[in-house]
Amino acid sequence: MARVIDVAAGIMVLVAAGTLYAVKHDTQRIERVVQARERAAEKAESDIAILRAERAYLGRPERIEPLARKQGLEPIREQQYSRLEEPPEDAIARLLEATKPPADRETAADDPASTRRERVEP
Repeated sequence: MARVIDVAAGIMVLVAAGTLYAVKHDTQRIERVVQARERAAEKAESDIAILRAERAYLGRPERIEPLARKQGLEPIREQQYSRLEEPPEDAIARLLEATKPPADRETAADDPASTRRERVEP
């Protein structure tokens, strides 16, 4: 009887050792995967920080203004803003008038067909 118990205990020790070995290797494999993902996340955070710094550098007004002027763009003028109490048709007409070159504005003022319609209140 003692011999059967010894053999059963030996088999249980071998099974426990095999299970422990398998669990250890699975744990190591999972640790490697987690570490690789952590490295990838750190690299992504670093790349994001670099891209944000680059965007801030490229978006500086003193850099953009000369480039915009080369393209023919200019800062917004006060006449291009509309007033809230102004009807949309009048605001659009005023904005279009403000964007015309100065020579066209003078001829448009002389032309009676280009005058703005007066809004009639009910």
